[in-house]
Amino acid sequence: MRKLFLASACLFLAFGAANATPCEEVVASIAEKIKANGVVAFTLEIIDKGAETDKKVVGTCGEGTKDIVYQRGNAAVSESSKDVADKESSEIANNANF
Repeated sequence: MRKLFLASACLFLAFGAANATPCEEVVASIAEKIKANGVVAFTLEIIDKGAETDKKVVGTCGEGTKDIVYQRGNAAVSESSKDVADKESSEIANNANF
């Protein structure tokens, strides 16, 4: 019984660690989806959970401690979102090519 409990606890901890996706990866994923919908200029920001904002919350990260907010327009900030998405895509491609 003790071994079963220990195995279950290890599995639970491993699953929790696997779900802790870094905010940059979440932002890159959201940016790719927005671009796929044809939006060229947009802003994605990472803010503290529950912070006052007039922007739309489109995701969470940091184990639920951060919100990712979206605003359409402002092409200058869109470039930074593009850079994050491009960086993440190249890292994923590099990791796939052992």
